[in-house]
Amino acid sequence: MIRSTFRLAPGVGPWLESRLWNAGVRRWADLPGAPDDALSPRLRPRLATAVARAEEALAAGDAEALAAMIPRVERWRLYAAFAADAAFLDVECDGDDLTCVGVLDRRGPRLFLAGRDLDAFPEAAAGWKLLVTYNGLAFDVPALRRAFPGWRPPRAHVDLCHLWRRLGHAGGLKLLEEETGVGRPEHLRGVTGRDAVRLWRAHLEGDGDALRLFAEYNLHDAVNLRTLMDLAYNRMIERLRLPAAPVPVSERGDVRYDMTKLLLAL
Repeated sequence: MIRSTFRLAPGVGPWLESRLWNAGVRRWADLPGAPDDALSPRLRPRLATAVARAEEALAAGDAEALAAMIPRVERWRLYAAFAADAAFLDVECDGDDLTCVGVLDRRGPRLFLAGRDLDAFPEAAAGWKLLVTYNGLAFDVPALRRAFPGWRPPRAHVDLCHLWRRLGHAGGLKLLEEETGVGRPEHLRGVTGRDAVRLWRAHLEGDGDALRLFAEYNLHDAVNLRTLMDLAYNRMIERLRLPAAPVPVSERGDVRYDMTKLLLAL
């Protein structure tokens, strides 16, 4: 999908990109043959230069440089190229206090808990090239920036709340899981963010079972983001009707063993 993206230079918006696609210029390699009525002489050299820069960045695995060239709302297009170095993240807070960061990345599912290993989060996040959250622009990232002022999220950040709105979803993460069939265990259905605060406070009073349920709730939020990202990416490329291959859709079962092992170790 990223090689079909032409919104890389000033003056190239969605209308011109669609015009190029309709003219048969559907990948970067097609650009030299773009017909004159699809691309003006003024924009042609500018876009050719931008495509060359994008090719270099992609070859170097530089998601940061590519994300800087692409409008924020289109950074989902980077997903297939950088899925192996993506992180799916969800945080829990008690008021302004960050209590937990749940992550799924190339190392598997992980938890960073206040009072245990929360301070290790910035180092663990250092290798991420793409970040996937749900409403993370408004909640997760600001909470992390407050807790870790020196940490900066990857520029390549896909907020699934906004992406799924483009696909017609109106609602929160739990409703989206139900609509797409991305479920969670029966005992976690109905557990909300307010319950997570209550469970965290019970843990602080010595309730070990509350901590495990709290952690399991948070981990499912993070793990399910990967499946929702896969589904959203595939639906977007289908909508655009471009020659981009769909990504395999992951399932919670892919990491169930690792999640269980992590929870039992708490």
